[in-house]
Amino acid sequence: MQTLSIKKKKRIYAIAFAPSGNELAAVCGDGLIRVWDLATGEVRRSAPVEETSSGFDLTYFAEDRIAFAGIHLRWWNLTEDKWHLISHGSPWGRRIKTSPGCDYLAEVNQTRSTNWTAGAGLMIRNTTDWELLPEMPGTQNTTGGVAFSRDSKFVASGHMANVGDRIRRIGMLPGFQFTVNDYEYLVHIRNFPGGEIVQTIDGWQQAVTHLAFSPDGRFLAGTAGPRLRIWDLTTNREVALHKRGTKHFQGLSFTDDSRFLATVSNDETVRIWDAQTWQERTTFTWKIGRLLNITFAPDGLRIAAGSDQGQIVIWDAE
Repeated sequence: MQTLSIKKKKRIYAIAFAPSGNELAAVCGDGLIRVWDLATGEVRRSAPVEETSSGFDLTYFAEDRIAFAGIHLRWWNLTEDKWHLISHGSPWGRRIKTSPGCDYLAEVNQTRSTNWTAGAGLMIRNTTDWELLPEMPGTQNTTGGVAFSRDSKFVASGHMANVGDRIRRIGMLPGFQFTVNDYEYLVHIRNFPGGEIVQTIDGWQQAVTHLAFSPDGRFLAGTAGPRLRIWDLTTNREVALHKRGTKHFQGLSFTDDSRFLATVSNDETVRIWDAQTWQERTTFTWKIGRLLNITFAPDGLRIAAGSDQGQIVIWDAE
């Protein structure tokens, strides 16, 4: 087991392994993005990031190149230690994800109301010149979850749709009521790069914030608040639904062989789910604070998780 730490007990917003697995990058709550050399445990590069209430995200798109979402969408050339602008602006809660071949970058916003526009919804750019692909139908009102299939033939994204109004009442004030929007939460699966919606999964009850295809393409895993849902894409049916109290899921990642799924909730525990039975196979409780994100190394042999106390733990998957 390896532990990486920053001096202040601030949250680790996002983590990502380099394609080689030799380094790990993290956006840290003390205002720095860091890249650690995992062989030595030393910080190879660091750079300040502008504070924003919109949150942060990052992903590698080459061994020495990181896409970073903060105040603006930018990329960092680690060899030259130089930043480059992709686009201005900071849609709320912007999340980014590269395709498996790193040819494309998907960008989504975490919309929580259709009454105001948090951003353009699902947008996809190529990573050679950062030009946007043609707009696809039904991409508005994304909720944060986005994922590419291993073969890059499909992209999944979470959305919300206004389906009418409902009455809310306050128990302490008899007779007092008001109208609020009623929403349906959906996941659209699209052909890529064409963009045609080929499947829609509804019934999530809350905003879908994390999505992952199993590498073999059979399953789509997603989280919505405290719920974890597994959908079998070959039979088009839900095969598992788990709810762990009130703690919200904060991240999920499949092993490279599709045998297991790892998740973190808003607690100190990593749960490993068996992809045959969809029951918990094992848990890891790391005393580093509440876990906020999780990812596997590209070779599938190591797992990393970041916490709200300025620490990242890395351990062997087996």
